[in-house]
Amino acid sequence: MALEISWTPRAEQGYDKIIAYLLDEFTEKEVKNFVQDIFGFLELLSNNPGMLKKSATKNIYRGPINKYTILTYRINPRKKEIQLLNIRESRRKPLK
Repeated sequence: MALEISWTPRAEQGYDKIIAYLLDEFTEKEVKNFVQDIFGFLELLSNNPGMLKKSATKNIYRGPINKYTILTYRINPRKKEIQLLNIRESRRKPLK
C-alpha cells in the first residue's frame, strides 16, 4: 500500500532553490528531466518507504535521490504518510 507524501516548508524551499539554480545554469530540458526524476523517485518511495538509509533518530531516513540531491524524510505509520523534511544539493555538504 502506497503512503501519502507531504512536504514541509523546508523541503519545499530546498526544492525551489535547486529548481532556481537549474533554471539559471541549465536548459529547460534538464530542469524538466530533474522534475521527472524527483517525482518518479517519490512515487517509488511512496511504495517502498524504507528504501533509504535509516538514521539514528526514530523513523527518519536519509539518502541520495540522485548524484546531486539528498532527501531527508520521516515515516509516520499512524497517518500512513511520508513527510519530506529536507531536499538539498549534495555538493554543499555531502553525505559521509
